Amino acid sequence: NDRCLVAKSRREPDIKLFSPVHSSYRTAETFQTDSLETWGVTSLHNKHLPSPGSQGKKRNVTFKTVLIVYAHQSPSSFNAAAKDAAVQTFTAQGYKVIVSDLYAMNFQPSATAADIKGKLKNPEHFRYNEETSIAFKEDRLSDDIKEEQRKVEEADLIIFQFPLYWFSVPAIMKGWIERVLSVGFAYSLQNLYDNGFFKNKKAMLSFTTGGMESMYFADGLNGDINVTLWPLQNGVLHFCGFQVLAPQIFWAVAHVPPTDRTAMLEAWQTRLKGVLDEQPLSFAPTEHFDLSFQSGFRLRPDLKETCASKPYGLSTGHHLASKTVLIVYAHQSPNSFNAAAKDAAVEALTGQGYKVIVSDLYAMNFNALATAADIKGKLKNPEHFLYAEETFLAWKEDRLSDDIKEEHRKVVQADLIIFQFPLYWFSYPAVMKGWMERVLTRGFAYTLQNTYDHGLCKGKKAVLSFTTGATESKYQPDGINGDVNVLLWPLHNGVHFCGFEVLAPQIFWGPARASAVERIAMLEAWQSRLKGLLDEQPLSFASSELFDLSFQAGARLKPEVKEACVSQPYGLTTGQHLGKPLPPKNQTEPPPHDKD
Repeated sequence: NDRCLVAKSRREPDIKLFSPVHSSYRTAETFQTDSLETWGVTSLHNKHLPSPGSQGKKRNVTFKTVLIVYAHQSPSSFNAAAKDAAVQTFTAQGYKVIVSDLYAMNFQPSATAADIKGKLKNPEHFRYNEETSIAFKEDRLSDDIKEEQRKVEEADLIIFQFPLYWFSVPAIMKGWIERVLSVGFAYSLQNLYDNGFFKNKKAMLSFTTGGMESMYFADGLNGDINVTLWPLQNGVLHFCGFQVLAPQIFWAVAHVPPTDRTAMLEAWQTRLKGVLDEQPLSFAPTEHFDLSFQSGFRLRPDLKETCASKPYGLSTGHHLASKTVLIVYAHQSPNSFNAAAKDAAVEALTGQGYKVIVSDLYAMNFNALATAADIKGKLKNPEHFLYAEETFLAWKEDRLSDDIKEEHRKVVQADLIIFQFPLYWFSYPAVMKGWMERVLTRGFAYTLQNTYDHGLCKGKKAVLSFTTGATESKYQPDGINGDVNVLLWPLHNGVHFCGFEVLAPQIFWGPARASAVERIAMLEAWQSRLKGLLDEQPLSFASSELFDLSFQAGARLKPEVKEACVSQPYGLTTGQHLGKPLPPKNQTEPPPHDKD
């Protein structure tokens, strides 16, 4: 496959969310409240999410080196202040602190053949995972990757400091994850999760949001923050073996007074004095799973039986007739299965008389970085650059860069957008993540008054079509990678945020492990589905009308709606689960048609 989540090669033994994009509230920044223990970020295998609780007893462990991977464009931002506070606190305690300032470094986020020195094994069909695995073993990775890997090796704790963009890390940080945490270095088939290479290291997320805390409750407009964080904390950090510490969340800093922001930073510094001794979050141990291809890497039967009597699951994850179609496509090789899936869609849709537009991001050399270069003319506030605010003004004044305006024209034309990509670290590739951050700008795709089912893209449809490295069974509620419905929530909800009707995803499970006959069957099934795709029922999301959208109420479900949900067996959606079992297949299958 294009990007196997389970590596084929082995590492050398001696080597050592109110707003998803920036903000509907004009900024990419956020705020921190009370104690992170209110999150209970341990969470499931398909029953109730665990109730909030403390982080447990502290352990007396001392680390010597801290790496801060930092992603924000402005040195005057709150994220910069949070990063500086961490540097100051750790340095005062005698720790060595290393900072990878990704924007200042002009870090390249796109994973390409340029990451490998020397000849490729298969230049006709470039597979990033396979080529970088070989290059790692032969010491042929690019110098910037090797430098970052040296930092990771040295670090006892890694802090990822960033503003929450589209319910995830910014594209530049996503690129760091894809390029630096390479197969052989960060994981292998034998070294995953609690058996990962970095099991003696700790890692944590520290980020800002555009929305208030209540918007990320289980009954909040943006859905449960535990579900949003699962792809990052489980799919990236825990996957590589890191002991994951509770996240530091700075909620809606742009909307609180300066005294509150000062208090947030002071609370952050206080926590940092003992953060290295904190108990990590809880994840389902790999020993609870039958780690064989025959069983599909699913929870052992005896464990499932034991869990049946428990009130909570083990963790958060272990619980189109239109005329124009835009395909946003992200894969490096024209010989990949993703390319075949894209071509199959073009053929099937063109055959039905539709106009098909393709944005081939790698071929276009699409710039994934959201920076001031996206704005023509003067900035409103060059001393404190806020991407969402500056691009909003530039959009209104027709001053956005030409490449963004061209993609805007495509989106305006499109009645359906197909996102075709390989699953990288439980999410989009960085180059596609960058497309979303730069193209789905405030004013064009959403406003404070126009989000979700009132979004500016209302009337358009979207579908994710992607390949995985792992088999389907691994993404079941009892599979080792966790429920695919939980994984898909940040991706689908982020698209739905702009008003799109989100269709059920097209998932190509492990084509790299399938026979040629099976791969052909996958493509034929995709083409068959495409014949009726535009008429499909969209996935179900909680209507905005169900929420009290005032700041006073915190954009939470109306009391009468919550009361009506009490007697229901499931929550409303994967994100608004209300502490109940997740509604089955909420993010993979549409609800049945109303017979009335």
